[in-house]
Amino acid sequence: MNARTTVLAAVAAGLLLTACSGQDSTDDAKASASPKTPTASISAAPIGEDSAKDSAEKTLEDFEKSLKDIDDALGETLGVQEGTYEVTSDSPDYEDPTEALDDEYLNPGTYTTKGPADSSYKCYWAQMADGSGDSSSIIANDLTAGRAIVVLQEGEYFKTSGCKPWTAPAS
Repeated sequence: MNARTTVLAAVAAGLLLTACSGQDSTDDAKASASPKTPTASISAAPIGEDSAKDSAEKTLEDFEKSLKDIDDALGETLGVQEGTYEVTSDSPDYEDPTEALDDEYLNPGTYTTKGPADSSYKCYWAQMADGSGDSSSIIANDLTAGRAIVVLQEGEYFKTSGCKPWTAPAS
C-alpha cells in the first residue's frame, strides 16, 4: 500500500466531512444558501421536522456519493497487494527496522478478493508450500475473472498478481 495514497484519502475524507457538516446553530437564519461542496446544499429558510430529516438524509447520501467518487478515483488500496508473501503468525525480527517490508508476511487465515484489478485481465493467485516459485510447490492456484477466496495456513506462501487487494474478514 502506498502511504502517500492513504494520507491523501484520509485528507480528502476529512475535507468532505468538514464541507458536509452543518452550520452553526446560532446563525442558521442568517446563513447563505451557497453549498460548501458541489454535492452538499444547506437551506437558509426555517424548515419543519420532516424537512430537516429529509435534508439530513440528502446530505448523508451526497456525502456517501462523494466518498464513493473519491474511492473510485483513487482505486482500491487497502489490503494485500500484488506480490509473494510468507504466511506466519510470528512477527519478523529485524536488526535494522528500515529493512522491513510491509508486504513480506501475512497472518494465517481466510482472504478474499473482488477479482481482477483490470477487467480486461484475470486475477492470478497461488498458495505454495515454499517460496521457491517452482510450479512443484503449488498447493492450489487459479486464474479468475471474479471473486476468489483462499485459506492460508502457517508456513505456506501466497502469490498474487493482477487482483484487487485481498482482505481478511474483520474478526
